[in-house]
Amino acid sequence: MMRERRIRVFAPATIANLGAGFDVLGIAIDQPGDVVVAERRAEPGLFFCVRTRHPDVPTAADKNVAAYVATLMLEEFHPPFGVKLTLEKRMPISSGLGSSAASSVAAVVAVNALLPGPIHRKDLLRFAMEGERKASGSAHADNAAPSLLGGACLVRRYDPLDVISIPTKQSIVWAVVHPHISIRTEDARNILPKAITLQTAVRQWGNISGLTVGLASGDAALVGRCVEDAVAEPVRGNLIPAFHEVKEAALRAGANGCSISGSGPSMFAVTSSIRMAHRVARAMKSVFAVSAGIDSDIYVSRINRTGADISWVKST
Repeated sequence: MMRERRIRVFAPATIANLGAGFDVLGIAIDQPGDVVVAERRAEPGLFFCVRTRHPDVPTAADKNVAAYVATLMLEEFHPPFGVKLTLEKRMPISSGLGSSAASSVAAVVAVNALLPGPIHRKDLLRFAMEGERKASGSAHADNAAPSLLGGACLVRRYDPLDVISIPTKQSIVWAVVHPHISIRTEDARNILPKAITLQTAVRQWGNISGLTVGLASGDAALVGRCVEDAVAEPVRGNLIPAFHEVKEAALRAGANGCSISGSGPSMFAVTSSIRMAHRVARAMKSVFAVSAGIDSDIYVSRINRTGADISWVKST
């Protein structure tokens, strides 16, 4: 019986903002990601545990976003059973790759699969966004939506929530470099300007429109031009050691464009081939090491169109 088996969900990392699309644009990538394993239990409520190598990951249920969103779902739907949920936390927190979103998404998808009457996947987004609110103080969807739904997502509006999946072509390859430092999302949000000029707004609108067209058409050159960000990058770049040098290295190595992934410190570059993406990523990693003395991880990926991936495994 399915109810005697465990659900395993992998939720992928994301690149949010894509430069100009602050809080409204995001894509899913293949790696890294978080895993949640869940199963029904006779006792009501949530039994939660964490497996991780990262010492800064909260393990207490009242501090962890995966447990928090799972509890929200159990409280709303009142299933006639409890849930044992194990988070395999593979992503470092404060990475700029949607770590909290991946944990939240994996948890809500797993709990939903165990329910007698699962709800539509897109309707799970509001729960995952509450995980973002708990993690950073802001219920943004630009990480959670693509991690949940896959592909490229545009958050057209937050109230009421309106998320649009952008059709994409797989001709763009994304090079992502994660330096081994942390930047708290809340801190990165607090330094943002509270107001911008009309000239800056017009510049951003043009880039966001260009990003949407470029993603849909698979035009790496257009996307590269449009990842230019006149709002967040000028202040957030100061939080990343050797930021300008790393960006310049990416462009010299052949990238079409380069910017900050989410709130940082990870950075991404836009390229048109796997080979080019690896070359660009190596150049970025080298500058982090030489100019800032920081080791980093490399991820190369096309857009992940699957999003949260479900598999069933036998109970032990």
